[in-house]
Amino acid sequence: MTLLDRYVGKSVLLATLVVILVIIGLDAIFTLVDELNHLKGGYGFVEALEFMLLRLPRRAYEYMPMACLIGCLAGLGGLAASSELTVMRAAGLSVRRIIWAVIKPVAVLMLMSMALAEFAIPTLEKIAQSQKAVLQGKGELLSNKGQGYWHREGNDFMRFRAVEPNGVLHGITVYTFDDAQNLQQVVRAERAIYQRDHWQMQGANVMTVTPEQTQLETQQSRVWNSGLTPKSLSVVMIEPRDMSISNLYQYAGYLEAQDLNADNYLLSFWKKVTQPLSTFALVILGAAFIFGPLRQVTAGSRIFSGILVGLIYKYLEDILAPSSIVLGFDPILASLIPILLSAGVGTYLLRKAG
Repeated sequence: MTLLDRYVGKSVLLATLVVILVIIGLDAIFTLVDELNHLKGGYGFVEALEFMLLRLPRRAYEYMPMACLIGCLAGLGGLAASSELTVMRAAGLSVRRIIWAVIKPVAVLMLMSMALAEFAIPTLEKIAQSQKAVLQGKGELLSNKGQGYWHREGNDFMRFRAVEPNGVLHGITVYTFDDAQNLQQVVRAERAIYQRDHWQMQGANVMTVTPEQTQLETQQSRVWNSGLTPKSLSVVMIEPRDMSISNLYQYAGYLEAQDLNADNYLLSFWKKVTQPLSTFALVILGAAFIFGPLRQVTAGSRIFSGILVGLIYKYLEDILAPSSIVLGFDPILASLIPILLSAGVGTYLLRKAG
C-alpha cells in the first residue's frame, strides 16, 4: 500500500507544481505589463522586471490554495480517467487512505508556503516597494501622489513617502498635537537617516503653530527622536497581507494597546494562520468531486470546476472579511466559515460516494 500511496501523492504533487508554474507565469506577465505603465525617473524596464521577480514568492503564496485544489482535481482526475483509482479501490485501498495520500504532499507544499510567508515575503516586499518608490523620482517624494506609510506615536502622526531597508526615510512629515488635539507643529523633511538611537533629518521645514501666529523655519539638519527604528519600520511600510505572522500578532497587540483599530491586521493574521486549514478543506472538496460528480468528465471540465470553486471560496472570504469589521463579529470567523463550509460539503460528498 505504501507504493500506491506514493504513486497517488506523486501524481497530485506533479499536477500541483505544473498548475503553480502556469499560474505564476501568467501572473508575472500581467504584472510586468502593468508595471510598464509606471516607468519614470530611474525606474526602467530592468527595474520593473526586478520588481516583478521580487514579488513572485508573494503571488505563489496567495495562489497556493487554488493551485492545490486544481492540482488535486487534475492529479486524481487523471487517475480516475485511466481507471487506476477503480483498480486501487478494488485492491482494498479505501477512500480515506487515498485522501491521506493526497494530503501528505499538500502538507509539504503548505510548510514551504508558510516558511515563505514568515521569513522571505516581508523582506522581499519591503525591498521591492522601497526601491520602486525611490527610483521613480525623489523630486516627487514630498508630494501626496503616493499613498505613503502612516504611523502614530503618542501625539505624533507621521507619514513617509518611501522607506529604504538600510534605515533611510524619504518624504517625512510629522504632525504634532497637544492633548486637546490642537495642532502644534508640522515638520517636513526631504529624508532622514538613522544614527544609532535617533534620526537625523536633512532639509527640514519646521512650522510651529500657536494661537497668535504661525512660524516657519528651515533647517539643513535636525535631530528627530522617535521610538521608530529601521527594524520596526519593516512593520509600518508594508501592507498587512505581506507581513509575517509573528509581526502581525505583535503589531495588532501594539495597536490595541494604543486604542487603535487593529481589525485589518487581525484579519490578515487569522487568514495566514488558517491558510493550511483552508487548503486542506479545498483539497478534500476537490477529492470529493473526483469520487462523485466529476468522475467521468474531461480534464478541462475538472480544471474549470476547480477554478470556479476556488473563485467562489475567494469571493466568500473577500465578502466576510469587511463584513466582520462592519458587523463587529470576531475576525477569525471570517476565515473559519469558508473552511467549515468547504470541509462540510467535501465530507458529505465523500460519505455519499463511499
